[in-house]
Amino acid sequence: MMKPTFAEVFAEQWDALPPAMKLHYANRPYTRDWVTVEGSLTIRMGWMMKLVAPVMGALGMLTPRDGDNVACTVHFLSEFESNVFVFERRFAFPGKPYVFRSRLMPRGPHDVTEYMPCGIGWRCGYHFKDGKVMLEHKGYVWRILGVDVPLLGLGELFMGRGDAFEEATGEDSFRMRMGTSGSVFGKAMDYGYEGEFRVTEVTLDR
Repeated sequence: MMKPTFAEVFAEQWDALPPAMKLHYANRPYTRDWVTVEGSLTIRMGWMMKLVAPVMGALGMLTPRDGDNVACTVHFLSEFESNVFVFERRFAFPGKPYVFRSRLMPRGPHDVTEYMPCGIGWRCGYHFKDGKVMLEHKGYVWRILGVDVPLLGLGELFMGRGDAFEEATGEDSFRMRMGTSGSVFGKAMDYGYEGEFRVTEVTLDR
């Protein structure tokens, strides 16, 4: 049977992942696999980030607003023609839901680039250690005509460094946190969200 896309990303660490994480990353490449998780997130922004968040949202980079315990459904999708792992996040903001979609492209063991619709990509290392899936910042790129152009510190200057973790809380549940910090604007441009999710659907197409 074909291995999940992230089995090669986690490499020698894959077998050590708890069941909830293996469900989370069950999608296989070159299929129409579909995994759904449901939960809620608390989203926090610095005051300057709140000013630019609507623009970020329009570019498909981040959520356009903050909030407490925002209901969120995430679909993890495979692409039949590639090994890309798609995140489709649906935030139930009061009065105006928001969909944030990104595409994760494996680059080798422990190396993934997450692309936003505008072409900006976040390169990060995926590791399982101390009971957590850790996403470690490796820089930003801008994908132009199929080529990744490193932003050479410009992304960190304005957005700061990204980091995230995921940790199993049960056989089919996990908590997570994601954030950016350390820009030239200090905490005013900080952004982050955290919450807990449960896997509610795993559909493997073949």
